[in-house]
Amino acid sequence: MALLDDLQAEVKKIRAEQHRHNAELDAQELFYSEHIRPIMFGAYEYLIEIVENLQIIAPDIYASYPIGPPEKKAMALKQKDYKFNFDNAKSPRQLDILCRCVMEQPFEFHVPTKDEVIRQAATLESYRFPYHRKDVLDKRQEIRGATFFLEGPMKVHIRIVADPADKRIIVSLRNLEDLPFKSYKFSPEAVDELLLERLARVLMRQETTLVAVKVCEKVREDLRRKIEVEKLQKDQDLAQAYALLESEKLAENNAKLINRAKKAVVDKAGDFVKVFSKT
Repeated sequence: MALLDDLQAEVKKIRAEQHRHNAELDAQELFYSEHIRPIMFGAYEYLIEIVENLQIIAPDIYASYPIGPPEKKAMALKQKDYKFNFDNAKSPRQLDILCRCVMEQPFEFHVPTKDEVIRQAATLESYRFPYHRKDVLDKRQEIRGATFFLEGPMKVHIRIVADPADKRIIVSLRNLEDLPFKSYKFSPEAVDELLLERLARVLMRQETTLVAVKVCEKVREDLRRKIEVEKLQKDQDLAQAYALLESEKLAENNAKLINRAKKAVVDKAGDFVKVFSKT
């Protein structure tokens, strides 16, 4: 009977785990229904109108990205072709806004060193910017430069996902802020009209970040004081360095004068010896 007891105990354990898991899913669904769904539905209604209006108006929106050659870096791309995707209009769990940043024409440039080639390729790949390149190899078949051909277009993407397990709404941005990819987690109540409007402004390049960094006056004052102290220290360091340089120059000039005086004394003594020997 021991074997049967062991099997029954294992079945009981599995059923308890399933019951616990189902209870968690039920709790998540309840949280989604009561707290997240109304917010996601509001976001759906607002953003689908934003995208539809952008599709009709087709405004001239340009954005700069650091994808160009070392001497230029920032390149302006035109944003266009807006699309809105969703999984369920009544109970949305994922909303996507997509568009493209395009170049007026393909662009090419040469990068002269291996390190710069690696940096340039890493930057383009972080933005997922379509390109190809032609490497210049040395006799040992190692890269010593490359010509990059930028083609595009580059995808821009906003994704809003309901996460009832974490009781959060996740907003992910691709190629919209200073970093190629940024993801935020918000409580449902934080995704209000102001945040949705700011998100739309980020899409339209009227804002550079989804979350504005607020710095209190005390922190501002501390930063100002720190900058002033660093500037004063820098000025003092420059003054000390200048004084040291001047003292070194003075010491060098004094040494030259002493050497000249010594030489003059030696020369005079030599003349005196010559006159004395003649007599």
